[in-house]
Amino acid sequence: MTLTPGTHLGPYEILAPLGAGGMGEVFRARDTRLEREVAVKVLPEEVASDPERLRRFEREARAVAALSHPNVLAIHDVAREGEAPYVVTELLEGQTLREALRQGPLPLARALDQAAQIARGLAAAHERGIVHRDLKPENVFVTRGGLVKILDFGLARLEPEPQAPTTQLRTQTLATGPGVLLGTAGYMAPEQVRGEPADHRADLFAFGCLLYEMLAGRRAFQRDSAVQTMNAILEAEPEPLPRAQPGVPPPVRWIVERCLAKDREQRYQATGDLVRNLEDVRAHLSEISSVAPADAPPRAAARRRLTPWLAAAAAASAGVALLLLLVPRHAPSEPPAVSYLTYSGRDSAPAVSPDGRLVAFTSSRDGTHRIWLKQLAGGSEAPLTAGPDHRPRFAPDGASLLFVRDQGDGTTALYRVATLGGEPRKVLDDVGAADWAPDGESIVYVRRGDRAGRQVSFSLELVRPDGSGARVLAEDLGGVLTTARWSPDGERIAVIRAGTQSGTPHALLVLDRDGRELASTSLGTQGVGSLSWTADGRAILFPLLSAISAGGAPTGSSRLQLWRPGSGRSRTILRLADPTLAAVPAGAGRLVLEAVSPRQSLREESLDGSAPPRWLTRGHSTDRQPAYSPDGDSIVFSSYRGGNLDLWTVDRHSGAVRRLTDDPTEDWDPAFTPDGRHVVWSSRRGGHFEVWMAGRDGSGARQVSRDGVDAENPTVSPDGAWIVYNSGNPGGPGVWKVRSNGRDAMHLAEGATLVPEVSPDGRHVLYLVNPQLLQRAIRVVRLEDGAAVDFEIELELRRGSLDALDVGRARWMPGGDAIAFLAYDEDGVAGIFVQDFASGRDTSDTRRKLAGFERDGLTETFGIAPDGARITLSIRDTTSSLMLVDNVPGLGAGAAGGR
Repeated sequence: MTLTPGTHLGPYEILAPLGAGGMGEVFRARDTRLEREVAVKVLPEEVASDPERLRRFEREARAVAALSHPNVLAIHDVAREGEAPYVVTELLEGQTLREALRQGPLPLARALDQAAQIARGLAAAHERGIVHRDLKPENVFVTRGGLVKILDFGLARLEPEPQAPTTQLRTQTLATGPGVLLGTAGYMAPEQVRGEPADHRADLFAFGCLLYEMLAGRRAFQRDSAVQTMNAILEAEPEPLPRAQPGVPPPVRWIVERCLAKDREQRYQATGDLVRNLEDVRAHLSEISSVAPADAPPRAAARRRLTPWLAAAAAASAGVALLLLLVPRHAPSEPPAVSYLTYSGRDSAPAVSPDGRLVAFTSSRDGTHRIWLKQLAGGSEAPLTAGPDHRPRFAPDGASLLFVRDQGDGTTALYRVATLGGEPRKVLDDVGAADWAPDGESIVYVRRGDRAGRQVSFSLELVRPDGSGARVLAEDLGGVLTTARWSPDGERIAVIRAGTQSGTPHALLVLDRDGRELASTSLGTQGVGSLSWTADGRAILFPLLSAISAGGAPTGSSRLQLWRPGSGRSRTILRLADPTLAAVPAGAGRLVLEAVSPRQSLREESLDGSAPPRWLTRGHSTDRQPAYSPDGDSIVFSSYRGGNLDLWTVDRHSGAVRRLTDDPTEDWDPAFTPDGRHVVWSSRRGGHFEVWMAGRDGSGARQVSRDGVDAENPTVSPDGAWIVYNSGNPGGPGVWKVRSNGRDAMHLAEGATLVPEVSPDGRHVLYLVNPQLLQRAIRVVRLEDGAAVDFEIELELRRGSLDALDVGRARWMPGGDAIAFLAYDEDGVAGIFVQDFASGRDTSDTRRKLAGFERDGLTETFGIAPDGARITLSIRDTTSSLMLVDNVPGLGAGAAGGR
């Protein structure tokens, strides 16, 4: 059918031709009803003249239209003009993947980003039984904004239900080039080449061909003719990626190899598993890219070696994905071997019995935190206590356990219980952590108390197992005491002292039995798990975390450290792609790990209930601190999804996610300027946090503040004249304002403050005061001169709480007459409240719930839409599992007894 500009197909006016292919001609057109430009594809005559094919195509096109997925080309309409059937789709601006690949291989980060988008689109189609069957670079489109769209499901078919006769939806042979082929030579799965029925796993083979080509810059199977190419698909292997592109890290190569398996049973069986593997690798790219690639082993051997990692990565959907990335320079003859001990995704805080046969741990798999026991050999598991209980520790004889119980009134207490069961017995109150002395005659514990102003204090104390004879061993150690462990000889106690403020380093201390410090080492500022002594008592083992979010969630990768007291710095013995909170020796070269899979995603909700909640981001990244653009169309947020803490944006309508910053240091806590043309945030790229500003696309980044120590939480006045931020500089802590050129800095509020925000009318600034106290408050000052406003919202943390939460994070409601803030409700569940703002009046009686308050997902940060109709919550859903690692270097022989 010949169409010229001005021709009408129903309500669509043809504007210009766009191209032609095996599945018809494509035209730019205008939808005269909705006044938008679209693409119209007129199907070829052979389809129009075959009623059965036409009916099937229309049915399948409508099935694809029902996907409504950001990575699948949106189909708006399927109709006919006379005898000419046509399909109306969204109009895209950009280029096909084939056009992009003509410039050579893609950078690794871009290739993985685009590959993950393709996989997500395929997963959505496969979940509905739709198979593409002709996935190739020509059928993948990359928009100017970086969004990837899968095109042309013209060869797609609906997979039959398992019980349906396959003849109902028989595969058709379609001509796509010289000769008759099902699909396109070079991207066809072996079963397609053999003429066998193809299911979704054929798409995964084609995906492997795509990813190989994106990384290597040439096709995986390229021969002089189509016949030779198809023979290569059946018989040959592509050139190993380490030779085709040496910079490709091993985990990426493994994904490609699994997709390109000749036997479909050896490929991913669920496309969602492929998506999760890609997202895991993307999230830790900076970590794995630092590992020097090795020569590819023979194919069969490679598959045998990769199985543990692939199984762990696939298990991320139900629990934790853990990847050992690096063994030390002096590796043992066998590499570390990883296996799962528990599978609920709700297991933590392991302790190993002195004989190495039992593991005690905390699990909330049934809704209550209890102490469970598991046999390392037999594998059976059973609950030991009623709960809510935490942090078990075996007695030296293995006959009993210590644990910490939440008493329900906001306090905790230390209990002991027989390993064989029975009624627990209280030892004493206000205990945060404890450990048995090797002789069983005393217990060391951390006591949590209050000082003036209700600030939490910590002291290290000793007590007898019956609760008598308590005495202070050490106090005023300068921070939060999180872990205390006796050495195997009973002469020393190791303690972790966590910093209390941003930029304050953590430390590992070793004390004698009288509380005198024998040795110490700095652990940096990012985060640290619990510690254990090695069996010989010569060294201390502990994980270092790459980062802890402001809400207390572990994020990023971790390193397992070994430190000999008095020997200087610790050394790394293993690198782990996900956060590890505990590493307990369980025999010669064996460890039990608590591995965490942090997932913090953005979910948008309508505040009037007019629309159901929807996920804006969802995966295994840590997405937080959302802030709406002034037009309400996009959201800027901070995330570790690229392997580093950077700024990203998500389009609310298309779901497209774009990276704004890629500096190797941390960028976080972003906000748009009122005109929407710039973004401000806090960055550590100068060695400490300062306020930075860049264009909306991340270009032209420049430093604004000159605090010199710690400038964070920037927000911009409505007229764009002032940037307000929080300073942790001891010389002038509090809330400050500064011009966008860095001049005219002025102190607005003094003291310990956090998270200021300017009101919509530009008159006021709210901020959190006393962030390190149990009793916090939200206060308000005038932006003009910093004069205090007679208004306060009181916030109280739960005393003794084992959860860390950014309580008090607050934002103005769009009208400026109310403040939304994060706090606990009467049941101890976190969510967003809103309370009226009125100077000189107590408005506490107007406090009401706004959003959140879910037990299965912790609300951590949030953003309010400019029109006040929507809210985006950062929901934390962290899973944790126990892992067993064998062949760990650097550990002494013999069971360590969980010391």
